[in-house]
Amino acid sequence: MTRKVMFNLLLIILTASMLITGCSSAEDVNGGSNAGSKNEIASTGENESETLPPMTDEEITLTFGTWLTHEMNVFLADKFMEKYPNITVEIVQATDDLGWNDFLTNLASNGELPDVFWYNGNLDVAIRNMWLGDFTDLFEADPENERLLDTLYDVGYFDGDRKLAAASAQFPFAIFLDENLFEQQNVEMPSPDWTYSEMLDLIEEMTIPEQGIYGVNMGTNLVTMAPIVNEDAYGEFGWDGEKFDMTGQWAESANKRAEYIRNGNHAPFGGTDEAEAAFGDRDIWAAETGKVAIHFDAFWTIGQFKQDVFTEKGINWVPYPVPQGDHAETLNKPAYVDLASISPATEHPREAYELMKWMGWGREGWEHKIDAFENLTYDNGDQVFNHPEGAPLLKDEDLWADFRELLPEGDYYDEYLARVKHPISLGGRVLPGFDWFLDEVYFGGEYGNVEEAIVEGEVDAFDVAQELTDLLNEYHQKSLEDLFY
Repeated sequence: MTRKVMFNLLLIILTASMLITGCSSAEDVNGGSNAGSKNEIASTGENESETLPPMTDEEITLTFGTWLTHEMNVFLADKFMEKYPNITVEIVQATDDLGWNDFLTNLASNGELPDVFWYNGNLDVAIRNMWLGDFTDLFEADPENERLLDTLYDVGYFDGDRKLAAASAQFPFAIFLDENLFEQQNVEMPSPDWTYSEMLDLIEEMTIPEQGIYGVNMGTNLVTMAPIVNEDAYGEFGWDGEKFDMTGQWAESANKRAEYIRNGNHAPFGGTDEAEAAFGDRDIWAAETGKVAIHFDAFWTIGQFKQDVFTEKGINWVPYPVPQGDHAETLNKPAYVDLASISPATEHPREAYELMKWMGWGREGWEHKIDAFENLTYDNGDQVFNHPEGAPLLKDEDLWADFRELLPEGDYYDEYLARVKHPISLGGRVLPGFDWFLDEVYFGGEYGNVEEAIVEGEVDAFDVAQELTDLLNEYHQKSLEDLFY
């Protein structure tokens, strides 16, 4: 990208002018910095005053809003104000049972959009309402950002040039295997470096109708995983950084998902007669029955699966990373990635940027988060967290080591964390036009819900894939046009 090339040229010129020797001999354009610079930053820490404008010493107030745990927001804001006593941070909470984006819409219509805020999922809402502030210069001048996980650095450059949002939380996908059920069936647990085809084989092998055992229950979706891991995509539905392509792995995985549902590999969905017949309880979660071998979900479920409702039934869900693509060249894996931005109307963009980083991806904020995950309590003494609210976004190994201590013991957790450091966000959060397409075409267009139509045998995914691809790319372009404000 032009911005990276320009940034790297500036680094080279600066290095030459200062007559610094012993630099790395090659510049990694795709990474945005040479290895020597990264190592130096990592070992010595960064002094923001050398690269970023100084923080104000005037008395100011910043507002901050997100839907995540209020007690954590207050805790982190207090720590921020301890470091910057001249800055008051006010936490904005949603009211009247509104969805978060609806709440932000109301605030913005009254001229009260927070200085720093997270938007929930639908990027198109933020684009159409012009909520996103441009903090490109601040982000690119901050050396700490060179330590972001590789797949997160470019997130938020929606038009290719301006940094309008930043990854501020990540919840990696997880594939859970019931270790006890595998042992009962004398089926060996796979390697943590398992492949996509090995996972599909295990789903079929662990489908045992005569014992009422189902191979899989999908809390997350095969059609999200397959293009990312099998096509080295950088987003859902075959996004390669420039365009979507649903004609390959999306179509194949959509048909495979439908096949699993029709053939009984997939557990019955809750609230159905099939669930009643299979489990004796139409409303029970399939993952709670002890009759499912593999469950698709996400990082946050690790804590839930250690509760008595599972362990007392002899269920031992252990986490695996989403498997590697059979011919993959990247380590990309899907994740829920939450995005933050600053208001275009903020009067204090430098300080708002610092608060955004502190509450999101920054090292100092994360050190306080780890403390809070372990020690933060309600007024009655109960712990606020029984499981961390997200995983780190920086590469810092010592930070990940401290984070690891918050999870259960066992090699499964070590192996899982080691393989979820190339997160790829879901489309609606980072790809303009994606949610717009989902609403008007994918779930509400000519075929109704496309995935349900495929399950019902009304359409074959390959027959509609090119049409859907063309429409999705059109929606993306239309949304980009809205973005150039």
